[in-house]
Amino acid sequence: MMEEDAEAAEKLWVELLRERAHLDAECTEDEVEQEAAWCQEVMSSVLNTTAKKLRICAKLKRWWNADIKDRREAVAREERRRQNSEEATLAKAELQKSIWQSQSQMWSDYLQNLRGAEVWRAAQCTNPQGGMTVEAITDREGKQENTATEKEEMPRRKSFPLNDDDHYYELPPAASAHTHVTEQAVERGL
Repeated sequence: MMEEDAEAAEKLWVELLRERAHLDAECTEDEVEQEAAWCQEVMSSVLNTTAKKLRICAKLKRWWNADIKDRREAVAREERRRQNSEEATLAKAELQKSIWQSQSQMWSDYLQNLRGAEVWRAAQCTNPQGGMTVEAITDREGKQENTATEKEEMPRRKSFPLNDDDHYYELPPAASAHTHVTEQAVERGL
């Protein structure tokens, strides 16, 4: 915020606060919660009217450092020369490498400092690697499994073979290895 914007925000806040009754030692819990909600709402509206809005997105370059700045200058210098495109290509590759390292370091530092519910917020930022290819799996009889579902089912079929006489037998569902095994499940399996 510019200094005059900060002063305007302060004046607007004081005006709005003057109209509001102050809490005292005998106030109830509901009154405190209402006051907190009012403060949050009014502070947001005051800042929205006086301060410049910043958009936070993935393209923010908080991970830029002096090394990246130097490498960007080197890329620009090589592109201006246009004499040796091999050097420009090398400079671009070095820039991309330093950007990746800086982003990776920032993400690692962020993950190291997570506490409590922040872990789940960070988990939403990650996505599983899609389209990963794995070689075909061949069992002892020589049958090959190629699709992802076949590759998941084959180890379960081999580890938990079907018993035709036992009509209570159920294959464990996929991705359930972490669940607690009960005594009844072991008895049913035997």
